[in-house]
Amino acid sequence: MKNIPKIILVENINLDQETNLFFNFLHHPYYIQNRSFIFQTFPKLEKELEKQGEERQIIKSFISKFYSDNKSEIHKIIQKNKNLLKKKSEPSLTALLEIMDYQYDKSVVYKAAPTILPFSPFGDNVFYFSILGEIKGKPDKNILTIGIHEISHFIFLKQLKRIENKKGIILPDDVKNYLKEALAVVILNQKPLCNILNLKNYKGNPEIQNLRIEKPNGSIKTFTDFLNEYYYSIKIKEHKSFSMFLEEIINILLPIAPEFSKKRVIWNKYGKKVVKEPKIIKLYSEPIKIKNG
Repeated sequence: MKNIPKIILVENINLDQETNLFFNFLHHPYYIQNRSFIFQTFPKLEKELEKQGEERQIIKSFISKFYSDNKSEIHKIIQKNKNLLKKKSEPSLTALLEIMDYQYDKSVVYKAAPTILPFSPFGDNVFYFSILGEIKGKPDKNILTIGIHEISHFIFLKQLKRIENKKGIILPDDVKNYLKEALAVVILNQKPLCNILNLKNYKGNPEIQNLRIEKPNGSIKTFTDFLNEYYYSIKIKEHKSFSMFLEEIINILLPIAPEFSKKRVIWNKYGKKVVKEPKIIKLYSEPIKIKNG
Protein backbone atom coordinates (compact mmCIF):
# COMPACT_ATOMS: atom_id res chain seq x y z
CA MET A 1 0.00 0.00 0.00
CA LYS A 2 1.42 3.36 -1.07
CA ASN A 3 1.54 6.61 0.90
CA ILE A 4 0.72 5.33 4.36
CA PRO A 5 0.47 8.49 6.48
CA LYS A 6 2.78 9.18 9.39
CA ILE A 7 2.01 10.41 12.88
CA ILE A 8 4.59 12.68 14.48
CA LEU A 9 4.40 13.40 18.18
CA VAL A 10 4.86 17.04 19.17
CA GLU A 11 6.82 16.65 22.38
CA ASN A 12 7.17 20.27 23.45
CA ILE A 13 4.15 21.85 25.12
CA ASN A 14 3.05 25.07 23.44
CA LEU A 15 1.37 27.12 26.17
CA ASP A 16 -0.07 29.68 23.76
CA GLN A 17 -1.60 26.92 21.64
CA GLU A 18 -2.99 25.15 24.70
CA THR A 19 -4.40 28.43 26.01
CA ASN A 20 -6.15 29.05 22.69
CA LEU A 21 -7.63 25.53 22.77
CA PHE A 22 -9.06 26.08 26.24
CA PHE A 23 -10.38 29.54 25.36
CA ASN A 24 -11.98 28.39 22.10
CA PHE A 25 -13.75 25.41 23.68
CA LEU A 26 -14.95 27.49 26.61
CA HIS A 27 -16.73 29.67 24.04
CA HIS A 28 -17.43 27.22 21.21
CA PRO A 29 -20.79 27.94 19.51
CA TYR A 30 -21.36 24.29 18.48
CA TYR A 31 -19.64 22.13 21.10
CA ILE A 32 -21.50 23.84 23.93
CA GLN A 33 -21.05 21.03 26.47
CA ASN A 34 -17.27 21.28 26.34
CA ARG A 35 -17.41 24.33 28.61
CA SER A 36 -19.09 22.20 31.26
CA PHE A 37 -16.60 19.36 30.74
CA ILE A 38 -13.67 21.74 31.29
CA PHE A 39 -15.10 23.29 34.45
CA GLN A 40 -16.17 19.90 35.86
CA THR A 41 -12.58 18.74 35.38
CA PHE A 42 -10.94 21.95 36.54
CA PRO A 43 -13.23 23.65 39.11
CA LYS A 44 -10.31 25.81 40.28
CA LEU A 45 -10.07 27.29 36.79
CA GLU A 46 -13.74 28.23 36.90
CA LYS A 47 -13.20 30.00 40.23
CA GLU A 48 -10.15 31.82 38.86
CA LEU A 49 -12.15 33.02 35.85
CA GLU A 50 -14.84 34.42 38.15
CA LYS A 51 -12.29 36.96 39.31
CA GLN A 52 -11.56 40.09 37.35
CA GLY A 53 -8.73 39.84 34.86
CA GLU A 54 -7.85 39.03 31.28
CA GLU A 55 -9.36 35.62 30.53
CA ARG A 56 -6.62 34.26 28.29
CA GLN A 57 -3.92 35.20 30.78
CA ILE A 58 -5.79 33.51 33.64
CA ILE A 59 -6.15 30.35 31.54
CA LYS A 60 -2.49 30.45 30.50
CA SER A 61 -1.29 30.84 34.10
CA PHE A 62 -3.51 27.97 35.24
CA ILE A 63 -2.27 25.67 32.48
CA SER A 64 1.35 26.64 33.08
CA LYS A 65 1.08 25.75 36.77
CA PHE A 66 -0.65 22.44 35.99
CA TYR A 67 2.11 21.43 33.59
CA SER A 68 4.77 22.53 36.05
CA ASP A 69 3.18 20.58 38.92
CA ASN A 70 2.97 17.42 36.77
CA LYS A 71 6.16 17.87 34.73
CA SER A 72 7.79 14.54 35.59
CA GLU A 73 4.66 12.45 35.01
CA ILE A 74 3.89 14.24 31.73
CA HIS A 75 7.41 13.54 30.47
CA LYS A 76 6.94 9.82 31.19
CA ILE A 77 3.55 9.78 29.46
CA ILE A 78 4.88 11.50 26.34
CA GLN A 79 7.82 9.09 26.09
CA LYS A 80 5.52 6.08 26.53
CA ASN A 81 3.23 7.31 23.77
CA LYS A 82 6.22 8.08 21.56
CA ASN A 83 7.39 4.48 21.88
CA LEU A 84 3.88 3.22 21.14
CA LEU A 85 3.79 5.25 17.93
CA LYS A 86 7.10 3.79 16.78
CA LYS A 87 5.90 0.26 17.41
CA LYS A 88 2.31 0.29 16.19
CA SER A 89 1.47 3.37 14.11
CA GLU A 90 2.25 1.86 10.70
CA PRO A 91 0.28 -1.40 11.13
CA SER A 92 -2.61 0.54 12.73
CA LEU A 93 -2.79 3.05 9.88
CA THR A 94 -2.49 0.28 7.27
CA ALA A 95 -5.42 -1.55 8.88
CA LEU A 96 -7.48 1.68 9.01
CA LEU A 97 -6.93 2.37 5.31
CA GLU A 98 -7.92 -1.19 4.39
CA ILE A 99 -11.12 -0.98 6.44
CA MET A 100 -12.09 2.37 4.90
CA ASP A 101 -10.85 1.46 1.39
CA TYR A 102 -8.88 4.67 1.26
CA GLN A 103 -5.62 5.60 -0.44
CA TYR A 104 -3.71 8.84 -0.08
CA ASP A 105 -2.53 10.35 -3.36
CA LYS A 106 0.49 11.89 -1.62
CA SER A 107 2.49 11.57 1.59
CA VAL A 108 0.65 12.98 4.61
CA VAL A 109 1.99 13.72 8.08
CA TYR A 110 -0.37 14.10 11.01
CA LYS A 111 0.85 15.93 14.08
CA ALA A 112 -0.19 14.60 17.49
CA ALA A 113 -0.02 17.20 20.25
CA PRO A 114 -0.64 16.40 23.93
CA THR A 115 -3.31 18.38 25.76
CA ILE A 116 -4.78 18.42 29.25
CA LEU A 117 -8.26 19.10 27.91
CA PRO A 118 -10.72 16.40 29.07
CA PHE A 119 -11.38 15.49 25.42
CA SER A 120 -9.31 15.15 22.25
CA PRO A 121 -10.13 17.66 19.47
CA PHE A 122 -8.71 17.72 15.96
CA GLY A 123 -7.81 20.34 13.38
CA ASP A 124 -6.23 20.41 9.92
CA ASN A 125 -3.89 17.38 9.88
CA VAL A 126 -3.38 17.71 13.62
CA PHE A 127 -5.07 15.99 16.53
CA TYR A 128 -4.72 16.71 20.22
CA PHE A 129 -4.60 13.66 22.45
CA SER A 130 -5.69 14.14 26.03
CA ILE A 131 -3.11 12.95 28.57
CA LEU A 132 -5.31 13.96 31.50
CA GLY A 133 -6.53 10.42 32.20
CA GLU A 134 -2.99 9.10 32.38
CA ILE A 135 -1.89 11.96 34.66
CA LYS A 136 -4.74 11.06 37.01
CA GLY A 137 -3.91 7.35 36.85
CA LYS A 138 -6.93 6.47 34.68
CA PRO A 139 -5.39 5.60 31.29
CA ASP A 140 -8.49 4.81 29.23
CA LYS A 141 -7.03 5.91 25.87
CA ASN A 142 -3.57 6.36 24.38
CA ILE A 143 -2.16 8.38 21.52
CA LEU A 144 -2.74 5.62 18.97
CA THR A 145 -6.37 4.90 19.87
CA ILE A 146 -7.13 8.62 19.78
CA GLY A 147 -5.08 9.08 16.61
CA ILE A 148 -6.81 6.32 14.64
CA HIS A 149 -10.18 7.58 15.88
CA GLU A 150 -9.41 11.12 14.72
CA ILE A 151 -7.80 10.10 11.42
CA SER A 152 -10.93 8.08 10.64
CA HIS A 153 -12.73 11.43 10.88
CA PHE A 154 -10.33 13.04 8.38
CA ILE A 155 -10.93 10.20 5.91
CA PHE A 156 -14.68 10.16 6.49
CA LEU A 157 -14.97 13.89 5.80
CA LYS A 158 -13.05 13.51 2.53
CA GLN A 159 -15.23 10.58 1.45
CA LEU A 160 -18.36 12.46 2.48
CA LYS A 161 -17.37 15.49 0.40
CA ARG A 162 -17.03 13.28 -2.69
CA ILE A 163 -20.48 11.78 -2.09
CA GLU A 164 -22.04 15.19 -1.50
CA ASN A 165 -20.53 16.52 -4.73
CA LYS A 166 -21.61 13.42 -6.64
CA LYS A 167 -25.22 13.51 -5.38
CA GLY A 168 -25.60 17.28 -5.08
CA ILE A 169 -26.47 17.13 -1.39
CA ILE A 170 -25.19 18.52 1.89
CA LEU A 171 -25.40 16.37 5.01
CA PRO A 172 -26.44 18.66 7.91
CA ASP A 173 -23.89 19.15 10.70
CA ASP A 174 -25.74 17.34 13.49
CA VAL A 175 -26.33 14.06 11.67
CA LYS A 176 -22.83 14.36 10.14
CA ASN A 177 -21.21 14.61 13.56
CA TYR A 178 -23.21 11.73 15.02
CA LEU A 179 -22.35 9.65 11.97
CA LYS A 180 -18.61 10.34 12.11
CA GLU A 181 -18.45 9.46 15.81
CA ALA A 182 -20.48 6.27 15.43
CA LEU A 183 -18.46 5.23 12.37
CA ALA A 184 -15.26 5.60 14.38
CA VAL A 185 -16.65 3.03 16.84
CA VAL A 186 -17.55 0.61 14.04
CA ILE A 187 -14.10 1.01 12.49
CA LEU A 188 -12.05 0.65 15.68
CA ASN A 189 -13.91 -2.54 16.59
CA GLN A 190 -12.96 -4.24 13.31
CA LYS A 191 -10.22 -6.85 13.10
CA PRO A 192 -7.28 -6.63 12.82
CA LEU A 193 -7.41 -3.00 14.01
CA CYS A 194 -8.95 -3.75 17.41
CA ASN A 195 -6.32 -6.44 17.96
CA ILE A 196 -3.44 -4.11 17.10
CA LEU A 197 -4.84 -1.44 19.43
CA ASN A 198 -5.75 -3.97 22.16
CA LEU A 199 -9.35 -2.78 22.13
CA LYS A 200 -12.38 -4.75 23.27
CA ASN A 201 -15.86 -3.34 22.77
CA TYR A 202 -14.65 0.20 22.08
CA LYS A 203 -17.56 2.55 22.89
CA GLY A 204 -16.37 5.92 21.60
CA ASN A 205 -17.80 9.24 22.71
CA PRO A 206 -20.66 9.41 25.25
CA GLU A 207 -23.10 11.24 22.95
CA ILE A 208 -23.51 8.15 20.74
CA GLN A 209 -23.67 5.44 23.40
CA ASN A 210 -27.42 5.70 24.10
CA LEU A 211 -28.44 6.90 20.65
CA ARG A 212 -30.91 4.37 19.21
CA ILE A 213 -32.55 3.62 15.87
CA GLU A 214 -35.87 1.94 15.15
CA LYS A 215 -35.97 0.10 11.83
CA PRO A 216 -39.13 -0.16 9.69
CA ASN A 217 -39.67 -3.73 10.98
CA GLY A 218 -39.82 -2.39 14.55
CA SER A 219 -36.45 -3.69 15.73
CA ILE A 220 -34.46 -1.26 17.86
CA LYS A 221 -30.68 -1.03 17.86
CA THR A 222 -28.07 1.41 19.06
CA PHE A 223 -26.90 3.69 16.28
CA THR A 224 -23.47 2.05 16.25
CA ASP A 225 -24.98 -1.47 16.07
CA PHE A 226 -27.22 -0.29 13.24
CA LEU A 227 -24.20 1.01 11.30
CA ASN A 228 -22.21 -2.12 12.11
CA GLU A 229 -25.01 -4.30 10.75
CA TYR A 230 -24.98 -2.39 7.46
CA TYR A 231 -21.19 -2.46 7.34
CA TYR A 232 -21.17 -6.24 7.51
CA SER A 233 -24.03 -6.59 5.06
CA ILE A 234 -22.65 -4.22 2.41
CA LYS A 235 -18.88 -4.36 2.80
CA ILE A 236 -18.23 -7.84 4.16
CA LYS A 237 -21.00 -9.98 2.66
CA GLU A 238 -21.57 -8.10 -0.59
CA HIS A 239 -17.89 -7.11 -0.98
CA LYS A 240 -18.76 -3.52 -1.83
CA SER A 241 -16.51 -0.56 -1.03
CA PHE A 242 -16.62 1.47 2.18
CA SER A 243 -17.67 4.44 0.08
CA MET A 244 -20.70 2.53 -1.25
CA PHE A 245 -21.60 1.50 2.30
CA LEU A 246 -21.34 5.16 3.31
CA GLU A 247 -23.48 6.28 0.41
CA GLU A 248 -26.26 3.85 1.34
CA ILE A 249 -26.16 4.97 4.97
CA ILE A 250 -26.40 8.62 3.93
CA ASN A 251 -29.44 7.79 1.78
CA ILE A 252 -31.11 6.39 4.90
CA LEU A 253 -30.09 9.16 7.29
CA LEU A 254 -30.62 12.27 5.16
CA PRO A 255 -34.47 12.20 5.32
CA ILE A 256 -34.37 11.92 9.13
CA ALA A 257 -31.57 14.45 9.74
CA PRO A 258 -33.88 16.76 11.79
CA GLU A 259 -34.31 13.95 14.35
CA PHE A 260 -30.56 13.97 15.01
CA SER A 261 -30.74 17.73 15.55
CA LYS A 262 -33.36 17.13 18.25
CA LYS A 263 -30.96 14.73 19.95
CA ARG A 264 -28.23 17.36 19.73
CA VAL A 265 -30.44 19.82 21.62
CA ILE A 266 -30.81 17.27 24.43
CA TRP A 267 -27.07 16.59 24.45
CA ASN A 268 -26.25 20.31 24.58
CA LYS A 269 -28.62 20.70 27.52
CA TYR A 270 -27.65 17.66 29.59
CA GLY A 271 -24.21 16.53 28.38
CA LYS A 272 -22.90 13.35 30.02
CA LYS A 273 -26.13 12.99 31.99
CA VAL A 274 -27.39 11.16 28.88
CA VAL A 275 -25.27 8.18 29.99
CA LYS A 276 -25.63 8.62 33.77
CA GLU A 277 -29.13 9.69 34.87
CA PRO A 278 -32.04 7.27 34.20
CA LYS A 279 -34.60 9.95 33.29
CA ILE A 280 -32.24 11.63 30.85
CA ILE A 281 -31.12 8.28 29.43
CA LYS A 282 -34.75 7.40 28.75
CA LEU A 283 -35.36 10.74 27.02
CA TYR A 284 -32.20 10.59 24.93
CA SER A 285 -32.52 6.93 23.98
CA GLU A 286 -36.02 7.28 22.55
CA PRO A 287 -35.42 5.66 19.14
CA ILE A 288 -35.12 7.64 15.94
CA LYS A 289 -37.41 5.98 13.41
CA ILE A 290 -35.86 5.45 10.01
CA LYS A 291 -38.07 5.62 6.92
CA ASN A 292 -36.17 3.09 4.83
CA GLY A 293 -33.44 0.55 5.43
